[in-house]
Amino acid sequence: MNRARAYTVTLYLLTLATSALPVNPCNAENTAKIPMTLIAIGARYGTNAVTDKAGAFDRVDIFWSWRSPFAWEFTPGWDIGARMNASVGALHGQGETGAVGTLVPTLAIGDTGNGFSFEAGVGAALFSKWQYGTTDDFGGPLQFILDLGVNYRVFEHFGLGYRLQHWSDGGIHGVDNRGVEMHMLEFSYRF
Repeated sequence: MNRARAYTVTLYLLTLATSALPVNPCNAENTAKIPMTLIAIGARYGTNAVTDKAGAFDRVDIFWSWRSPFAWEFTPGWDIGARMNASVGALHGQGETGAVGTLVPTLAIGDTGNGFSFEAGVGAALFSKWQYGTTDDFGGPLQFILDLGVNYRVFEHFGLGYRLQHWSDGGIHGVDNRGVEMHMLEFSYRF
């Protein structure tokens, strides 16, 4: 797949996905009336210094999480459903800083009684800067994300979470690019 086609497909998918997202939070009773329900907003901090000492990056962002009306209770107290996570933030490394935005559809399994949820998804990220210093080159602005996360609702409206995100260009910008694994802590307000 060439770059122009990859950008066009990604832009189309991002436009299609975001056109169905509401801007107002709603409660569970209204879920069937709208395509998606805003369930959380929050902030994240992440680093790859845990696994990559040579080219350490730090990332901060704010995020939004929407729940799809398509969820199923597969055993009493546990459900499985689709979510859409979006974020906007900054990536800092090699003394340089750039902006990053993500859109990641996930599949979530949740414990409705105790507030645990586990998520896994694959999505896209757009970077304003993809070359940091002389050694770190992600290849281009479009990156693919593999996202694994666990969340816990500590209080009625406040949650904590951990996310492992791997991003790379999947070879669309050539073969001589690096991928990154970010370890991220998140703090959320849950509706």
